[in-house]
Amino acid sequence: MALRDVAAFHAWIERESPSQRAWSTARSFIAKIGDEPWQAPSIPVTELSNQPEYEVREAALEVPGEADVRVYYSHAYASGNVDLIAVTNL
Repeated sequence: MALRDVAAFHAWIERESPSQRAWSTARSFIAKIGDEPWQAPSIPVTELSNQPEYEVREAALEVPGEADVRVYYSHAYASGNVDLIAVTNL
């Protein structure tokens, strides 16, 4: 599996100027989803998924003392490719 498009991560950094802790938490999670797209704490977003072709997932990443960081991404089953859709703070 491959993590292909991470532009949403860079756009989040430019748009929201996250703290070092939030940035590190998001980066660590995103680095793993190419190999493990179903990792916790992500959950499927059924309304945005098109089974059996692809699944959209959402993860709420806890950052102590700050708002959660939300990561949205798609996983294409046939190719195994993972693309970030959005990263945002709540």
